[in-house]
Amino acid sequence: MDIHQLQIFANVAECKGFLAASKKMHLSQSTVSTHVSALEHELGKKLIRRTARNFELTEDGVKLYKYAVDILLLHRKAIMEVGGNGSEFLRIGTSSVPAQWFVPTILSGFLKKNVNTQVEMTSADSLDIIRRVKEGSLDIGFVGTKVEKQCKYIPLIKDHLVLAAPNTKKYQKIFSGESDSGESDLRQILEAPFLARRQYSGTMKEALGSLKYFGIEEEDLNIIATFDSAEMLRDCVEAGMGISILSYQMIRELHESGKILIYRLPEKEFCRELYLIYKNESFLPEIVKKFIHYTEKCFREEF
Repeated sequence: MDIHQLQIFANVAECKGFLAASKKMHLSQSTVSTHVSALEHELGKKLIRRTARNFELTEDGVKLYKYAVDILLLHRKAIMEVGGNGSEFLRIGTSSVPAQWFVPTILSGFLKKNVNTQVEMTSADSLDIIRRVKEGSLDIGFVGTKVEKQCKYIPLIKDHLVLAAPNTKKYQKIFSGESDSGESDLRQILEAPFLARRQYSGTMKEALGSLKYFGIEEEDLNIIATFDSAEMLRDCVEAGMGISILSYQMIRELHESGKILIYRLPEKEFCRELYLIYKNESFLPEIVKKFIHYTEKCFREEF
């Protein structure tokens, strides 16, 4: 067993498949599969249960993945503290709203000031980013919800959630009775076909929590479709499929151009924080500290 094998196995586990892992690591799928098979042969254990439709780690695979994350993190720490060629590596994960709103600006500015830094970017839902930061496979995360005590959360900016609908006569009529606080109005609107993000989404988690304030549960919604991608969900709202609760930043341009209607939900209940997160531990690589400091400075001065 060597570091390279563990790195490949960890990537397969995180990407939930050989093809996705091979693309991420710029290796052939057969190379990735060969290394994992060699690891299974050496350990005498099946690590991955593969079928035509499903991919999952076995019980032994889950155990090895946890060890692999710790070993790879220690390996990285050793190189950064003792050796290295002058370049630094930063692994960043972001959910959809920060990715569209401010992460590109932050990242571009940081890399101009730190020219020897290499960045690996990952896009995923908030809860997945939080899990990976907690496990150590990501150094930094940008997320739209707060759930994990093992991570340190730095509030960056407030994000207002709104009800978005296609700009059609049907929804113009429904929205014409809009009020800022009427529970009956909100219930009437939510009888329309509803497009939802999957449960790992920070936007969905915060939206459902806010709706409970008005006595509205998830089962009260007329959910007709669930999406992994916030961008696809937004596009389906624009196309007329139904309504959804989205970050205003996700649909601002479409709203300003008249392609999407919005129903402004009460800001007190439907306003959330967007966070920068990192693992709450004594050792933080210097490059991670630099990035945290730079991001906080940007939000104090620019956003």
